[in-house]
Amino acid sequence: MSARAFLPYSIAIVTPFTKSGAFDAAAVPGVVEYYSKLAPGLLVCGSTGEQHVLSIAERKQLYQIVRKTTGPDYPLYAGVATFKTADAIELAKSAYEAKYTGIMLGFPPYRIISQRDAECYIKDVAAATPLPIFLYNNPRRTGFALEPEVFVRLANSIPNILGIKEAGDAENVNKIKPLVSENISFLTGNDTSVINNFTKEGYNGITAIISGVYPEEMKQVLELVERGQVDEANKIMNEVIRPSVDLMQSAGFLPSLKYVLRKRGVPAGYCPPPMLDPSEEHQQALDKAFNLTA
Repeated sequence: MSARAFLPYSIAIVTPFTKSGAFDAAAVPGVVEYYSKLAPGLLVCGSTGEQHVLSIAERKQLYQIVRKTTGPDYPLYAGVATFKTADAIELAKSAYEAKYTGIMLGFPPYRIISQRDAECYIKDVAAATPLPIFLYNNPRRTGFALEPEVFVRLANSIPNILGIKEAGDAENVNKIKPLVSENISFLTGNDTSVINNFTKEGYNGITAIISGVYPEEMKQVLELVERGQVDEANKIMNEVIRPSVDLMQSAGFLPSLKYVLRKRGVPAGYCPPPMLDPSEEHQQALDKAFNLTA
């Protein structure tokens, strides 16, 4: 019987910014109050939360505001990914001080680190906090892909390395799984691939994004998959969720997500420039797809 450290379902939340790109701390509680009603846990300051647009001080402030809004017992995962190890350690310590449940540790972007560099980085951050950690392997965003054998070595030697969010090669999951504890979480962040991830590729959890605007539909998909009703899950995915995701991607996914949330009364704010709001044409298409009113 497994006792995994990370929930099988949580939502990655947006971070509100003003139109000029300033961090809008005052809007954070409204965002958190909305999201925390939709899922049993939240991922704060991940890619969806635009963490690299925030200073280290702003990220620490965000951790605190979110925890103050949810209260002490609600599960929260802190996104930690920085250019320097020292900054990642500072954020990991801050997440612990804010009483977070765990950490998603991403790799330094753009620096093109080696496997040896990555292993040292992970060990240093893990040693600085008692919080459980899941690694975020997203080569498309960082230019670095953690090799499966490195994760196996880390998971089998560092007690608080308890999961991986694999956004690179999904085949890595089934390579790793037989070689580590059954308590290891294998998370996806790709909403439209979640059915295959769960049924064929060995994943056992998701930090969802589209659940912010399709909460009931995504919850239903996951429940159907759990019951083995894959055809029914695919029907909802292909007829409802996927077409809207495709539209959002064509318009700019994060700006579209924030646009839909704003139209629904959530103080999601804007994406800092140079990311622009959806064009008027795309706004009209989003209004129609999500049944939004003025």
